[in-house]
Amino acid sequence: MTIRFPARIQMAVTKDKKKHWFIPHDQAIPRPNDDPEITQILVGIYTLDLAKINEVEQTVYIDFYLGLQWYDSRLDSALSNTNLAPYQCKLEEVWHPNLHIINQRNLNKELEEIVHVNSQGIVTYRQRFYGKLSTSLNLRRFPFDEQTIKIELISFSYSPEEIHFIEAEELNGISPEISLVNWSIVGLSTHSHAHYLQPEQQDYARFDYQIKVKRHSSFYAWRVLFPVALIVFMSDLVFWLEPTQIIPQITLATATMVSLITYQFILRQELPKMNYLTAEDKVIVGSMLLVFIALVESVTSINLVAGGYRDLALYLDDILKWVVPMVFMGLAAFAFWV
Repeated sequence: MTIRFPARIQMAVTKDKKKHWFIPHDQAIPRPNDDPEITQILVGIYTLDLAKINEVEQTVYIDFYLGLQWYDSRLDSALSNTNLAPYQCKLEEVWHPNLHIINQRNLNKELEEIVHVNSQGIVTYRQRFYGKLSTSLNLRRFPFDEQTIKIELISFSYSPEEIHFIEAEELNGISPEISLVNWSIVGLSTHSHAHYLQPEQQDYARFDYQIKVKRHSSFYAWRVLFPVALIVFMSDLVFWLEPTQIIPQITLATATMVSLITYQFILRQELPKMNYLTAEDKVIVGSMLLVFIALVESVTSINLVAGGYRDLALYLDDILKWVVPMVFMGLAAFAFWV
């Protein structure tokens, strides 16, 4: 059974060839409980899978169910003195909040766009989405960072004074069998608020579903911190060589500098270009400075020995052979844990 409206009502919702909703600003079907009452929208989101977080593209691949429920008095058989059995119809044939996922990049819908209506006038909409969402990542503490992944729902037709989103606590959740590697789920939260659209200078109702995740840092500690530490400690061997050994000193200091620069370029391919340094960047840049100091000290000690100041050269070696590793460990502790 379908609901038939007067011929004068024309639906404003259309689809493009890719089956993505356009964003109309006026609904032809009036809102239930029109002014001054606020229409309550129950929102439930259950994450089936969180497959991949792409730091370079700032996207996440996600699979989730979205459920919406609201009351429409015009469909209540008790009020209309009719005896209607529960039925389903197309979404466009009833009023709906006209939701849009504003941070979607390539989301697909699996189910038909239909709603279920019971005899009490309760309208239920269910849909499964899978694909990419954009997400703003703060990588300053990478690889010891925590991120918040959002599903951002907004109605471009109604303000918070017209509709209000309510969390369906019993429906929201995350599957325990998600396939996301190198991350752990920390928590889940929701937030209903106003979204101010600057071009139109108007507030629209918005609902955020937020998943907080934490990166497994042990993998990066062994893959990044340990090799960089070996390179720095290798450069420290320069201070243990006799100042008269010119070729070994210069060769060792130069080789460690080249190795560190090359390693840094390889690591940067895994992250986007940003206007700030991550914790990993700070350690690598600091390590470059320490390796450069070793190179400069090698040249200095060679010149001191050539000028007859061998004791001064040995004194500098004795100081720096302990200072460099201590500074590196302090730098790593500051960058990663402060």
